[in-house]
Amino acid sequence: MARLERSTGDLSAAVFETADEKGTRALGESFGRSVPRGTVVSLEGGLGAGKTCFVKGVARGLGIDAEVLSPTFILVEEYRGEIPFFHFDLYRLEKLEEVEKIGFYDAIDGRNIVMVEWGDRLPGGEDIFDVRVRIEITSGSQRKIEIEGPSGLLDRMWGTPVE
Repeated sequence: MARLERSTGDLSAAVFETADEKGTRALGESFGRSVPRGTVVSLEGGLGAGKTCFVKGVARGLGIDAEVLSPTFILVEEYRGEIPFFHFDLYRLEKLEEVEKIGFYDAIDGRNIVMVEWGDRLPGGEDIFDVRVRIEITSGSQRKIEIEGPSGLLDRMWGTPVE
């Protein structure tokens, strides 16, 4: 089955605001309960924006009980659940060969959920992401989170998306 075959449509965006880490994790958990197998997600935002916090929620939504850690230094973490879940960090990688070497393209096989911190830094400028999650610090622990993807996917997750 092709990636996001059931969630086609024009791109749209849903915008959320969270008050703290708990809210960011809860939004991630809601995302994780709805995201279809095979989805490749780019997580974008500055240092400390809450990318890993969001991923912790996604893992919980996927039914994964393992402790989710930032893969900044190890570059990739794999978590086993009903749907295999890969968590990559591209912050320190500069060449496409480095991305290939850590198994990034192997993980994108239509069977897994792949979440990529610093996806906007993917060398070569390839646009292979199905969904983009942009997290912005608005003040203190508050975050603005924009999730952009195929309308069909966002409709299935949260109803009619906010544009």
